[in-house]
Amino acid sequence: MKEAVLLMAYGGPENLDEIEPFMRRLLRREQLPPGLLQRVEKKYRAIGGGSPLPAICRRIREKLSRKITDLPVFLAFRYADPSIDDIVADMQAQGIERVFALSLSPHSSIISSASYYKKLAELTATADFELIRRENWYRETAYSQLLAERIHSTARQFKLDFTTADTRLVFSAHNIPQSYIDQGDTYVDEIKANIKNVTALLPDTWLSSLVYQSKGNIPGAWLKPEIEEYLLEMKADGTNNFMIVPLSFSMDHLETLYDLDIELKAFAQNNGLNICRSQPANADDDFIAMLANFIIKR
Repeated sequence: MKEAVLLMAYGGPENLDEIEPFMRRLLRREQLPPGLLQRVEKKYRAIGGGSPLPAICRRIREKLSRKITDLPVFLAFRYADPSIDDIVADMQAQGIERVFALSLSPHSSIISSASYYKKLAELTATADFELIRRENWYRETAYSQLLAERIHSTARQFKLDFTTADTRLVFSAHNIPQSYIDQGDTYVDEIKANIKNVTALLPDTWLSSLVYQSKGNIPGAWLKPEIEEYLLEMKADGTNNFMIVPLSFSMDHLETLYDLDIELKAFAQNNGLNICRSQPANADDDFIAMLANFIIKR
């Protein structure tokens, strides 16, 4: 049987010209709301003109292809090119009979992994190949270890002492509407399980919290606490030093490079707070090794 691995990710515009089609695909709108494109362009200009996520995903695919030599590895994006539609058609043309599909988003939500798999299921409902979902790799011990190692190295780099009351570890996740959770989204449960596994590898004295960042514009309630509100509350209690762990992002993109490194950093400086952040997995060798072992368990 001819088998293949399919990696799926959110996608992102790699240059300014790709921002508008990316946003229209993401929002499912032919016309963007007035002013939105200009606001988004401003953010991408601030981080160099585009998202690094697609290039990071390509490096992940290339490195995995060298690790998993007996299977071809494909890559598709939900909101950018190459699309899931195009890659499924490509796999069918190549005679693939069984697909091991894996989302590069650590946790599932309606807007991320659940959307990828839903699209994939629609496309393959009448296809001739078997679809096997390889989910929940965030539970792997090796993934918890690589996150814990990045936290330790960041603490050493910035000389943070988590035994003192004025220093705290903050796990940050992309915010989503509360309505998603009400519909049965497992996003928050998965994040909390991920935090439990990581903190089990850290000293008991290291206090940590879960916050949410990058709130969107959909009306209604969103998850709490939002990161800015939380930092101000902690400052009032005497905490001034924070390490941000962008837990729901396995790769750098706008939400880490702009929302955290630029916007949140300016917010912290204006409020007399010291913040730093740990690095996500990106296409680092330890992440590739973890993914390869997870896929090979097939």
